[in-house]
Amino acid sequence: MGNYRQHITFAAGLGVAYGWATFIFAGIHWLYGSVAALLTTLSGLLPDLDSDTGVELRGFTGILGVLVAVAVWQEMEGVEPPPAFEFQLWAVVGAYVLVRHGLRRALSRMARHRGISHSIPTCLVWGAATYLYYPSDRHLLRLMMAAGVMLGFSSHLLLDEICSVNLRGVRVNKAFGSAMKLWTSSPWSTMAIYGLLVYLSWRVLQQWPEDPFTLGSPIPSPDVPFPPPRDLLLPPLEAPAPR
Repeated sequence: MGNYRQHITFAAGLGVAYGWATFIFAGIHWLYGSVAALLTTLSGLLPDLDSDTGVELRGFTGILGVLVAVAVWQEMEGVEPPPAFEFQLWAVVGAYVLVRHGLRRALSRMARHRGISHSIPTCLVWGAATYLYYPSDRHLLRLMMAAGVMLGFSSHLLLDEICSVNLRGVRVNKAFGSAMKLWTSSPWSTMAIYGLLVYLSWRVLQQWPEDPFTLGSPIPSPDVPFPPPRDLLLPPLEAPAPR
């Protein structure tokens, strides 16, 4: 199977290509494309959250802890009457520690490496969760971010399968087929992930537009503190004038 550097490099390359493609072919603002690229890159680490000694688990929970701390800080600013600064500070620190250390230890004890987290239904669960909880009411934007998460997750599974094949000796090791699977040896884990997938899929269908094939209204450009580049594309080639 691939190591940390291989997974993050492969997912980052796909993320950059995906974000750039949304700008070129769909005309989506580059800021949204950069976030999609970031999500694709981070999602390349998601399947290894079941590894108690993996760098992916420590790195992901660290990043997630920072994001949760920022979210808590923003929520505190909207509370009326506003709490004291010291209370907000301790709330932010507590949120970070809870996610960074508490979540990491819980995942390392409950999960088994190469278990249900390395599977196609888990990939769909992360995609559905991204669509449901991405902070936007734009259907196309949420769909774009969910696709990026599933792309990054799938890249991890694909790379694990590729690294399980010895091209020189044309043989496979015992880990082949353990990444891209539909179930695991534990029936409880399999039923739990499929139950969660059914529930999230039902919620996605509830929020899907009435026309199942529509992509919704175009995504407006976001408000940024500096003028974005108007055109990142190369100028079109002009045909030579006839002689």
